[in-house]
Amino acid sequence: MPVQDDERERELVRMFNLDWDPAHQRAGVDAVLDVEVDGRPYQFEVEVKSSTGTTVSTARDVGMEHIQKWRRKLFVIGFYSSEARRPELQRCLCLTPVDMEPWIASVEDKILIDFKLALRASRRLVLKDLFDVCGQQVTYSVEDAKRLHKQQWTAEEYAAAQDIVVGSERRISRKKMLEILQLRSKYIAERGATLNNPHVTKTHLDTFAGTNRLVNGPNWAAGIRQIASDFVRANPGHPAAIALPGA
Repeated sequence: MPVQDDERERELVRMFNLDWDPAHQRAGVDAVLDVEVDGRPYQFEVEVKSSTGTTVSTARDVGMEHIQKWRRKLFVIGFYSSEARRPELQRCLCLTPVDMEPWIASVEDKILIDFKLALRASRRLVLKDLFDVCGQQVTYSVEDAKRLHKQQWTAEEYAAAQDIVVGSERRISRKKMLEILQLRSKYIAERGATLNNPHVTKTHLDTFAGTNRLVNGPNWAAGIRQIASDFVRANPGHPAAIALPGA
């Protein structure tokens, strides 16, 4: 992320009193919002964005994983002036997953056909394909699997894939190795089933002008918590609102 974008997003996190992860280590989650609704604690994952224009950039190589994550997040979007030296915050939008759904669905529609093709193509691989790619063996080793699936799995996942014992050695059966081949094929195909940085459009963002989604200072933190609370009450059980222990 460019330094200037990072600085603007840190500013937004401070304004809205969010819990910021500077290294974005939480599986790509920018920040989290904790809120209590009718005595029950909830947590939201928050996508923090800034823009000096009328649209909002998202990410490189947007695929189905992005779509699934966006449907579980609040969006905080800060619009800044375009001065190169010190852009100034002009307005903020705080949008729920329901608010964002029309735009998210439009992005999904553009990649869904390619995603379905990737899934179906990988499922059609058979043992002959496994033998052609990995050699014909009675069983396979973890090293065979790693040469195929590379770093897509953790050490624990590779260890769990050893589903058969030969003598005293744990090995991977042909059936399991074929599943790994199919997963690798699906991963490679899905890399092409993406969009490069689809922007949240001005048309979509303008629909929230004059609503309570346009949050003004100085009560930034109270504004987003009211939106989150209203969302929980209107959408009970929605996966975006994570009920915390003790709820």
